[in-house]
Amino acid sequence: MRRWLFNWAYLWLAGLIWPWFLFKALTTGKYRAGLMQRLGRLSPRNSEKPSIWVHAVSVGELLQVRPLLALLKERYPDHDVVVTYTTKTAAEIAHRELTDYYHCYSPIDLSWVVAKFFRVLNPKLLILVELELWPNWLMHARRTGVPVLLANGRISQKSFANYRRFKWLLRPAYEAISIWAMQDETYAERARELASRPIGSPGGAGGSDASMPIVPAGSVEVAGNLKYDSLNGEPDAAKTAHFRKLFNLADDDRVLVCGSTHPGEHELLVELLPRLGCRVVIVPRHPERYQAVRDLLTKAGIEWVNRSELSPESPASADAVILLDTVGELAHVYAVADVVFIGGSLVPHGGQNMAEPVALGKATLFGPHTDNFKATVRELKECKGAIEVQTPKQLEHEIKSLLADKSTREAIGRAGQTRLLASRGATQRYVGLIERLLRD
Repeated sequence: MRRWLFNWAYLWLAGLIWPWFLFKALTTGKYRAGLMQRLGRLSPRNSEKPSIWVHAVSVGELLQVRPLLALLKERYPDHDVVVTYTTKTAAEIAHRELTDYYHCYSPIDLSWVVAKFFRVLNPKLLILVELELWPNWLMHARRTGVPVLLANGRISQKSFANYRRFKWLLRPAYEAISIWAMQDETYAERARELASRPIGSPGGAGGSDASMPIVPAGSVEVAGNLKYDSLNGEPDAAKTAHFRKLFNLADDDRVLVCGSTHPGEHELLVELLPRLGCRVVIVPRHPERYQAVRDLLTKAGIEWVNRSELSPESPASADAVILLDTVGELAHVYAVADVVFIGGSLVPHGGQNMAEPVALGKATLFGPHTDNFKATVRELKECKGAIEVQTPKQLEHEIKSLLADKSTREAIGRAGQTRLLASRGATQRYVGLIERLLRD
């Protein structure tokens, strides 16, 4: 019965926002991409095997689970490993790099669409990466006896407040999760509260939380961060040389890479670029922001070039800012950096993943808004393996200082790299949890 409540709510909301969605679908590829797949028009799997279904929302989640996907494919030959995702950029990565896997967009959370996905994918285990709590997915998994592993789990303080506020409504979804495998103890404590239910509550579907003692529902464990296992501490030398040639970098050039930047940061960065005295690569987080960044650079009188226009025969000019307008190359571009700034952190977005450049030994800076990566930030600050800045003025000061001081850059990069690479090993722990669920 509750699933129809969610269906009704989704359809009611769709009725309210359809003019906006139609406008976005007509004007941007982002909202059109994969829509028919998300509504259940799936390609045949051409396999009778049951599957292990791994859901990775976007590019970051998809990249971090690649080692786990390879292990599952090797260890469970009697199962297909299938992958779903939500974003267009993740789909582009999957089409290029996951050619040996069945992959598609994830289902819209309507009960009949979800049921179609379960019939086609035939999962014996559903793995949700980080935190994807779609009620109809989870309730359908429970009804059909499919165990659910929340892998690499993290719950920001803001998300936790919202999930806790609607716990009375979402409890059947929470209780469908067999194991909440969290990145660290802080996230695990939040998961324990969500996974708990009042004593005497029938199946956790009713009852009041206010005065009843609490007992655990799903198992909550600290399993570590898969992102560290996907890190590579050694850059690809050939790729690094290739990008240095594309960008026309001299041996004595100093390079700043601004990765995964957001609106609000673009304006700040363009304003300070002329004062830095270095080569710059800007990597907007969302492709639809490329043109806005081009316009800002042009208005400021700063020469720029799209990476997509470059080739070894036609490299960038020695003064141009490079706009990385391609997908899947950011890790290689980090390798040419002397200093890295991670976006989504000077504006209240929650930050973007800083582990990749740190693992390459790059002196890395980020702003104060990093709620999505609290555990990583805490580790890096403890070992002085990165620098947090509070304001654009401080960012400018730190960039200039680091560019001028090679020994400090290297010390910061080495400290952060050592700490993160020493934290690898989570993949094997997750494989152990998967074995337990498939065995049970």
